[in-house]
Parts: sequence; C-alpha cells; structure tokens
Amino acid sequence: MKSVFWIIWLVLASLIVLFLILYSPRIVAYFGGFKKRARLHNEKHNQIAVLVPARDESATISSLLSSLKRQDYEEFDVFVIVKNPKDPTIKMVEDAGFTCFVDVEQHAKSDALDFALSRILRKNRNKYDAYLILDADTGIKDDYLYQMNEAMASKRDVIVSKKIVKNYFMGKGSLSLQGACNGYIWSFFDDMGNAYRSDHNIALFTVGSGLLLSKRIILANNGWAYKDTITEDCELFGDMIANHWTSYYAAYAPIYMEEAPTLSMTNKRRTRWMTGLTDSQKLYQNKAFGMGSFWDLYFDYSIYLVYLYFGVLGSSVLFHLVSAVVLFFMGSGELTLALYGLLGSLGVIYLSFFFPSFIAFLLSFKDIKGHFFFRLAVCFLVPLHYLGYYSIMGKVFLGVSSHSWDSISRVKENKNV
Repeated sequence: MKSVFWIIWLVLASLIVLFLILYSPRIVAYFGGFKKRARLHNEKHNQIAVLVPARDESATISSLLSSLKRQDYEEFDVFVIVKNPKDPTIKMVEDAGFTCFVDVEQHAKSDALDFALSRILRKNRNKYDAYLILDADTGIKDDYLYQMNEAMASKRDVIVSKKIVKNYFMGKGSLSLQGACNGYIWSFFDDMGNAYRSDHNIALFTVGSGLLLSKRIILANNGWAYKDTITEDCELFGDMIANHWTSYYAAYAPIYMEEAPTLSMTNKRRTRWMTGLTDSQKLYQNKAFGMGSFWDLYFDYSIYLVYLYFGVLGSSVLFHLVSAVVLFFMGSGELTLALYGLLGSLGVIYLSFFFPSFIAFLLSFKDIKGHFFFRLAVCFLVPLHYLGYYSIMGKVFLGVSSHSWDSISRVKENKNV
C-alpha cells in the first residue's frame, strides 16, 4: 500500500508541473495589472447611446440616473428598458430627462437590449458611434463617459471598463464577508487578465456592464444578436473571437459593481455565469476554432485546464479521505500516509486559490482605500469561498443547473460613488 501512495503522489506532482507549464501564459497575465496604463486622448467627441436594462430596479436605479445627469461629457443619450408598464422607474427616468422603453415580452437582459436597439436603429441607424451597456445598480464617476470616449481613441471595437466592488463605498453593513470574497473576481478578470490581453491584442473577457460596442458591431448584427444563452456577454466574447472584433481595457473608466448580500444570491449569480459561459463556449466552439486566433482561443478555453486541474486535486482529496477511513478501521500503520496525502492535496488546492488572491489583494491598493485588515483577512478566506465552484461546476457539467434568467437581491442601503 505504501508504494501505491508514492506512485499516486508522483503522478499528482507530475500533473501539477504539467498544468503549470500549460497554464503559464495565464499566470504571466496575472502581473499585467502592475504595469502603468497609458492614457489615451480622443480629439473626437463620439455620440454614445447608453442602454440600461432595468427590470424591477426602481429601488436601485436612482443612483445611476443621478450619476448620468452629472456627467461632464455631453454627447450621449440614455435609454432605460423596463418590463412592467407600471414600473416606478418610468417616471424616474422621464424626470431625469432620459428615454424609457417598455418591453413587456422580455425574458432576459438580451431581449431588453435588442428591443431598445431595434427602436433606436429604426429611427436613425447612424446617429450613434457606440453603444454602452450599464446595469441599473452600477456606480460611475462624473467623468466616466468622458473616459470611455477617451478609450475609444484606441479604435478598438469593444471597450471593457475596469470593475471595482461597489459595496466598499456604500453605507455600513453593505459588504458581507462572502461578498468581499466574491468581489475578487473583478481583479481576476481585469487587472490580472484583461490588462495583459489588451496590451497584446487578445480578446478581452466581457462582462455585461461597463461594456461599450462600436457602431459597426451593432449594425453588422442589426441589433443585439446574442440571445441563445443566459449570459449575453459571454456570447459576445465568443463572437469577438470568431469575427476578430478588437477590444480594449479602459482602466481609467472604472465602474462599481454591487456584490449580492447573501451567499445564496452569490451562488445563484455564479451558477448563472458558469452555466452561460459553458453554454456559450459550446455554442461558439466550431466557429471560434475555425476562425479565431491561437491566443484568443487559448485565453478562452484554457479554463478547461483549470477544471481538469482542480478535478484531479479533488479526486486526490477523495481518494486519500476514503483511504484514511479504511486504514483507520483496519488499524493500519499506513494511515499516516493517507493523512499526509489528504492534507497535502487540500494544501495544494488552498495555495492554488491563495496565490492569485494575494496578487489581487496587492493590485486593489490603488482602488480601495482603507479596510486594510478586513481585506487582508478576506484574502486568506477567498480560497475557501472558491471551493463553492466544485458544486457549481458539478451541476453545470451534469446539466442540472438552471438555464433561466432570475433576478438577484440587492443591498438595501445605497450611496452614490
């Protein structure tokens, strides 16, 4: 039995080394956020249409509407889309001087976007140079649209805003421990991913708020074409790879993303994201692999290396746990080896999550002032929070996760960024 453990450990160590080699380009990208970003200047003041899907968001949207009214950029119009004709949001939007569309037949965010775009294009297909999507609970600064227009000087087709956890800037009690842990995802996406991708002209990972699309994408699709999954932003990402739409990371145009108040709501959101991402990858795999570049494909589909890596480590934990139980009841002296293997596997899983979390912690210093000891404690707890993806991905791969679009509870206390 002793030789069996040694063989398993040798195989496991070899697989870890192989993973590190294959995943090394992604690890290199982790450090892209430490590079100072160049500031662009745009001589042109582009006309921007701001689209805000806002189904049942009357309790949340007022802060965004106020921020949009305070923008120091003038060449933009705002279009809010609701579902209920009696939604209080309608009056709030009209009082702010913006346009509100009512789409009673919408079932998902993508429906609302297509509804608004179809009416805008029907009226004037060439009025707007770009279309910017903001969720109703998004926080923005007064120079946000100015900075997005500056980013358009890159001449890229898609502009992706930097994302920061909004709850740190809200009232007391707005940020839970699990919310802070989950908020690390934005650093993983942006400073540890999109910054490097943008510098190397690799397709950026897109999230559905703070997302600007050039007119040529909207006109090529005659509206919003990404409606086959529950994550329209992941579909866009697949289409960017297949059609070589270029993208740029707008580090100086941050948006502030609200984290859900409870773990159950966070898991609901995470399950929706991972279900939609997996469905989108399946949907676009033939088109992407047939037309996409190597590095675009690598940065998209290398997540399956992560699934395999943590799957192997999880299997090792299970094997050593079962072995420890059996050897305990057998009274075998080799129980110690099983326990070593169990603790070693758990340790590798923890450190594999902790390493990127610590990098994200260092990168967040320039974004979030204060809360040092809280954020440091969160950094050590993030690996435990991310263990939740084992059950989430299990449901996704087994096909038992929900494919419906459900609303997420908001934090009650709110405050302008």
